[in-house]
Amino acid sequence: MSIFSAPAPDFPGSAGGPNPGALLGDRVILAAIGLSSLAAIALGLQFVDSVLALTAVVVLGAIAVVAYAVAPGTLASRLVLSFVQVSLVALHIQLARGMLEFHFGVFVTLALLLVYLDWRPIVWAAALFAVHHVVFDRLQAAGVGLYCITTPDLAQVMLHALYVVIQTVLEVILAVKMGRTAQESAELQRLTASLAHGDRIMLDMSHMTVRTPGGRALKEALVRMHETVATVQQAAAGMAVACEEIASGAQDLSVRTEHAAGSLQATSASMEQLTGTVGQTAAASAQANTLAVSAAGVAQRGGEVVGQVVRTMRDINEGSARIADITGVIDSIAFQTNILALNAAVEAARAGEQGRGFAVVATEVRGLAQRSAQAAREISGLISASVQKASQGGQLADDAGRTMAEIVGSVQRVSAMMGEIHTAARDQSSGIAQVNQSVGLLDQMTQQNAALVEESAAAAATLKGQADRLAEAVAVFVLQAQTPR
Repeated sequence: MSIFSAPAPDFPGSAGGPNPGALLGDRVILAAIGLSSLAAIALGLQFVDSVLALTAVVVLGAIAVVAYAVAPGTLASRLVLSFVQVSLVALHIQLARGMLEFHFGVFVTLALLLVYLDWRPIVWAAALFAVHHVVFDRLQAAGVGLYCITTPDLAQVMLHALYVVIQTVLEVILAVKMGRTAQESAELQRLTASLAHGDRIMLDMSHMTVRTPGGRALKEALVRMHETVATVQQAAAGMAVACEEIASGAQDLSVRTEHAAGSLQATSASMEQLTGTVGQTAAASAQANTLAVSAAGVAQRGGEVVGQVVRTMRDINEGSARIADITGVIDSIAFQTNILALNAAVEAARAGEQGRGFAVVATEVRGLAQRSAQAAREISGLISASVQKASQGGQLADDAGRTMAEIVGSVQRVSAMMGEIHTAARDQSSGIAQVNQSVGLLDQMTQQNAALVEESAAAAATLKGQADRLAEAVAVFVLQAQTPR
């Protein structure tokens, strides 16, 4: 932005009314006009030209008063009052007949116009002084009763104009920079003034318009502060809600943990009873296993005895068969003896008296053979019955042997099962002991967890208190301006 495009500074409170800074400049220039008017009257009296002095003072004073009354604090009042002050300095030079000492009023006036912090009144006054000097010098050289310097000298006037231009350029630069500084200061004052919101701090700067770097920097900082405070307020609110939920959850968890601790204690007591019962069961299973092993041994020995009985019955059966064979031989011998006796009786009968004794012997032999045959038949019947019974006994002994073998196998299987039951009972006893130990540790951990839950609940309550204090601390910041109803 160029120097001549810089706007006039905007002071606090200027929106919708006269600019207080410009009003202050108008008052300063009015005071300078008053002093210049008194100086003009004094010069008029000194140089015996009081009519011109009074007339000019009245006219120029009236113009200044009207401008200030009609448009105070505006560019129009600044230009009009600058014109009046320039005119009074020209009046001083005129009344003093061009004395060089009164040309210092030009530089004093240009310096006083810095009070506006606006380059336009300065350039305007410099232009008026330049026109005055050139025109009045030329009219003075033409013999008109007007004075610029004591004697007309265009070169000297141009030298004066050069100094005026130099001062004007410097003052314009100063006015622009001072105006920008004043404008930035005014914006900063407006921003800081807008922060006050009763006993709270307003951070909503969306309605504020800024144009200077300082104002933009402060507004951006306030916007970031607005976002930060908003985030802190949201976080504090969320923290408070979370703390309430944590406290509520911790309370519920504490109740459930107490219930779990009670249940674990009851479970621990039950597990102790179960451990004792399982121990007794393991001992009983060990005794049963011992008895089963003994029974298996007895059954095995019984099986061996039955086997021996079976073998003996088989031997008896075989002996009975051989006896039957022997009785058959005896029966055959008796039959043959009977035949022989019969033949001997026949031969004795043929022999007559000579064979009678032989016949008697033959008869006796025949009777003996018959009785032997009868006895052999009876023995054969008894032997047959014995053989049949021995055969049945052998079959029963075989059945008993097979049954005993099955009993031995069953007892051995029962013994093996009892061994497995004993092993399982022992393992179960060991496992239940470990479970009982684990339940005890879990009971301790549950009690510790209950204590930790209580500590967590206390910590959550403390954290909620801190969140409430944080929310109360940031509540002093107003994040959104209330729309007036």
